[in-house]
Amino acid sequence: MRFQLFAARAALAALALAVLAGIGAAAGVRLGLLSDKGGRTLMIPATALGLTALVCALLWLKSALTRNAGDGKRTGLIALLGALVFLYCPLSYVYYGYAALPIHDVTTDPEDPPQFVALAAIHPANSRVFDGSRKIPYKGEDVTVAYALHEKYPRLTKPHTGLLISPQKTYWRAYEVVKDLGWTIVDASEKDLRIEATDQSLWFGRISDIVIRVRQAGTIGARIAVRAESREGDRDHGRNAARLEAFFRRFKF
Repeated sequence: MRFQLFAARAALAALALAVLAGIGAAAGVRLGLLSDKGGRTLMIPATALGLTALVCALLWLKSALTRNAGDGKRTGLIALLGALVFLYCPLSYVYYGYAALPIHDVTTDPEDPPQFVALAAIHPANSRVFDGSRKIPYKGEDVTVAYALHEKYPRLTKPHTGLLISPQKTYWRAYEVVKDLGWTIVDASEKDLRIEATDQSLWFGRISDIVIRVRQAGTIGARIAVRAESREGDRDHGRNAARLEAFFRRFKF
């Protein structure tokens, strides 16, 4: 009984420390007290504490099931569920760091990507130039960024043409989708059929810049292209591609 109760309490204590460290890392980066690298470094012990909480909670669960006893039931369950919730973000971040393409700039049109205009005045760490010819590792070989985007995200990079609707209506539909997604609109030009917006990541508030371009396609149709670029870092862990996928899931007529 003592071990079971100790395991539950140890799990909850480790979880509390993990949450405090995680909040400190996120708040520190968002408030400018920590650099992005500093926040990621602080998340290492936070994640370790989260894993410790999970292990202790599992030991509690094993003891509870073996002994058919409910000692520390509430504490153990809170620690177990809390550890699983807490660990989702850091572990998924690590997973997508390996699974996603090692890039920070994603577009549906790698051959002719939309260009930033209003957001071009902001000077982030990353260049505003989309380099589709740059080589990156993909499935064991070095390929161009453009090739990798076509291969990994064929539903995004296929030409978004054939919309039997005017460019103006396409533009306003895109505008509504941007608002629905909660992106912050920086500039919207119906004359140029261009929308520029920003979006932030959940934990550290990393900013990505987004540009949407609409063009005439044929006599009555329209073509739309979208691009999302992180302001800093050489990898976005798949977040920008996820933004484009979210956009086109809602972009329906």
